[in-house]
Amino acid sequence: MKSAILFPGDERAREAERRWTELKEPRLQFESDWEDIARLIRPQRGGFRIDTPTTRELTKTLNSEGAIAHGHFAAGIYSGITNPATRWGGFTTPDEDLNRWPPFSEWLDRAAAKVHTSFSPSMSSFYPASYQIYADLAAFGNGAAYDEIDTDNRKFIDVTFSLAEIVVDVDFHGRVIEAVRKRHLTPRQAVRAFKGKVPPRVAELAEKASMEKHVYFQHVMPNEDFQARSLGTRGRRWLSLWCCALDYSVVREGGFDDMPIYFPRWDVDSGMAYGTGPGSIALGSARKLDLMEAATMRAAQRAADPTKLAPDRNAVPLDGEFRPGSVVYGAVSMQGNPLVRSEEFNGNIGLTLEEKRAAAEAVQNAFYYSVMNMTGRTGVSDAENRVIEEARLRNWAPHADRIMEEYAARKYERRFRMLLKAGQIAPPPEGIPPNTPLMVSYTSAAAMALRASEAQTVRQYVLGDLLPLAQLKPEILDRISADDYAEVLHEASMAVPQRVLVSREVAQQTREARQQAQQAAQAAELAKTGGAGMRDMAQASAMMQGGQGN
Repeated sequence: MKSAILFPGDERAREAERRWTELKEPRLQFESDWEDIARLIRPQRGGFRIDTPTTRELTKTLNSEGAIAHGHFAAGIYSGITNPATRWGGFTTPDEDLNRWPPFSEWLDRAAAKVHTSFSPSMSSFYPASYQIYADLAAFGNGAAYDEIDTDNRKFIDVTFSLAEIVVDVDFHGRVIEAVRKRHLTPRQAVRAFKGKVPPRVAELAEKASMEKHVYFQHVMPNEDFQARSLGTRGRRWLSLWCCALDYSVVREGGFDDMPIYFPRWDVDSGMAYGTGPGSIALGSARKLDLMEAATMRAAQRAADPTKLAPDRNAVPLDGEFRPGSVVYGAVSMQGNPLVRSEEFNGNIGLTLEEKRAAAEAVQNAFYYSVMNMTGRTGVSDAENRVIEEARLRNWAPHADRIMEEYAARKYERRFRMLLKAGQIAPPPEGIPPNTPLMVSYTSAAAMALRASEAQTVRQYVLGDLLPLAQLKPEILDRISADDYAEVLHEASMAVPQRVLVSREVAQQTREARQQAQQAAQAAELAKTGGAGMRDMAQASAMMQGGQGN
């Protein structure tokens, strides 16, 4: 196997390693808590303070309350933000009239449908990767993901990173602007990943099937040499370098029009690069609950297998064992007095079930478990479900806005641009004003639930309040605008395509055509009725004249 020609000692590779060390320093203050969160709440993650996270030993907690509550909460975020059963994203512009223009509104619907298709399991692993990032956000308050287009297989690559393998930096406004990812790869993995462009030593080890792992860095940063309309990486706003730390060579160089790494955070202090999440709130009670369980188990073991008290070593042999049905020599004196007895211990260590239950409830409350677990329950009316849903959204909606901004909306916009560049989305129709900004219209289940509450209020006002009043005062119906009512309900039902609702102009033309048809029908009916009346009058007049002649 021959390796590609690389240049060892590349300063860019050394810079990637330096940036990893520099950016990891601010993260050290979080890593101790992250390790405990991983141990007590999210055991799939961890290894933040060791050089090779994949070699860490998985530890098991003595209590599952934290992991159960965390799982429910992560699933709730998943269903509330990027639910695959709903069209959770779309496009719009600041011009409402343009949005309602049929050719443009239909183009918006088709573009949104293309984007949603690209998220389907047949095209990418977006939804499983999204659940992983929501689970990391719920536990650690941070998540990391990456995407790119796989032109060979005509699919999209969506992956979620472990926080142990990535560090980030923020700009003046607190936005993530640089990331360094650290991977440990075997020689064969490196050869396959970089298509043979590896250092000669790595190629030799791959031929020998060596399992020794080497460090590779992916350094994503703004392209300082960016020039619009230039070819190659110079024409890309973001630069991505894969570097091998074995001989400090660059094994892959690429560029992106948009930042390919997503790093959403739950709650961030000003000037901080890393955030905190519900797991940080639950950590104190989770630690206490784990210690309580450990103390209870030690007490139960001590009570079930008490310590034996003996006068000297001769009473019980050093290798002696106490087994049911066995004989213990020297355990009684010649007079029958016991020389060996068990320590008196009743197993009571002062911990009550109420204390442990209170600690478990504190962990659950950190993840809004009581509310998240009630949503969608059978035997609950629609009105009660709406109240529960609104309570749930009020609790974490502010944090959901940040997730939308730093992850979901960015993901949707970037996927649209990749599809548009690949020719999978047709250009917009002619007649669009120049420089019209296209914005992501975020329509998550959380947003739809809030809009559904608004729609229900409008329905109650019109159907529940005004219509009964109209039976006594029909003139009250003159205050209702049918067009506004239809548009308010359509806007509240954000998943309904725009093409379902025709424009006001088309509706007005339909009304005028209907009125003209009704007027023509009335005129025809009047002419028919009037003609019959004239004939009846003529016949009656003739009969009267005939009677007078007789």
